[in-house]
Amino acid sequence: MFCSACGQPIDAWSPYCPRCGRQVIPIATATPPPWAWTRVHRHVHTLGILWIAYACLTLMSWLFAVGVLEGFFHSRGIPFGHGFDGFYSFPFAHFPFLIPIITIVLAGRAVLCFVTGIALLRRASWARVLAIVCAFLTLIRPFLGTALAVYTLWVLLPSASGQEYDQIAEPSLQ
Repeated sequence: MFCSACGQPIDAWSPYCPRCGRQVIPIATATPPPWAWTRVHRHVHTLGILWIAYACLTLMSWLFAVGVLEGFFHSRGIPFGHGFDGFYSFPFAHFPFLIPIITIVLAGRAVLCFVTGIALLRRASWARVLAIVCAFLTLIRPFLGTALAVYTLWVLLPSASGQEYDQIAEPSLQ
């Protein structure tokens, strides 16, 4: 950087020219255009939205499944969640503790996915590691879970992606 009055080289952080004393006007740094963004920068927002959507889909699908089971077995005179050893026995009749356990596990997984999505959207410095862990936990979920996990690992797992994510991460969210 050079002084606009005398042409003296100036350090970028210097407020005045050491030769003539003229005030140095700081140069505004612009954000890079979208075509110059790194691969991680282009995909991290999409990943955040997809993790939040996956969390909502997980909870809604379980609530839908519970409603369908309730309607199916109630129409046959079998109270949902209570054992009956007749012809149309409820599948969890001998294991009534399974529905609350499945609900707790799915709710925990949904909360973890939701936190991952929010952290990626906020560019938290720890969100990359959390997203990779969630991706490995979600990898064996058929179709959508596997697709989201593969996409997450493709974007965030390489070591170069770690350096790119560190550049866009918010330092205040450590």
